[in-house]
Amino acid sequence: MYLSNKKKIRGWKRHVRKIEKWKQRVIDLDIEHLHQYQRDYAKIWIHPFYAIPRRNPPVWYNRLLLEAILDVYRSWHEKLSKLDEVFYLKLWIYDPHFINSQVVAAYKDCLHFYDQTFDVGNQEKQFPVHKYTYLREKLEMFDWHLHIDSDVYTESDLIDNIQQGWTSENEVEAIKGKAYKVETVHLSEVDTYKTYSVKVGDVWVGSIKKY
Repeated sequence: MYLSNKKKIRGWKRHVRKIEKWKQRVIDLDIEHLHQYQRDYAKIWIHPFYAIPRRNPPVWYNRLLLEAILDVYRSWHEKLSKLDEVFYLKLWIYDPHFINSQVVAAYKDCLHFYDQTFDVGNQEKQFPVHKYTYLREKLEMFDWHLHIDSDVYTESDLIDNIQQGWTSENEVEAIKGKAYKVETVHLSEVDTYKTYSVKVGDVWVGSIKKY
């Protein structure tokens, strides 16, 4: 759920300071944690944006966030590069739901844990560098691959939502009509259920270019 940005947010200087505080909390990758769980991530836990419901900051604030995210990525990359291990280190940049963006790392048994996280998007589209113009040079150091940000609904959830009065039958039919992918999941020979994937935006998965 996302809250409309029409509701006024006050104290922007204070919210800008939160970006640096967030960066300092996550910039030093916890190697011991990584050894134990073999994966880690840094989400943008900054109130009131990363909350329930979530709301997206204005573009100028997202630029500052992205600059901080890039700093975190570089720091994590430096640490991971010192390990004698193959590793997964990616930026997940969401558009338009930027507040969901994060830095994600994994290795060893979890090296391929995130391989199927997103469906592949339309590869003809280019990363929206125009939104982050002063970061162009840094962003062009990355390979970017387009994926789909989706909401996934199960048939049973949709039926339950109608029964609870949370959603109308017309709204459920609209969800099914917008689905770009419908899958039947087989739990057993007799136990199956359907899922409906609805695109809500893009996810750009990026990693530093290898030369």
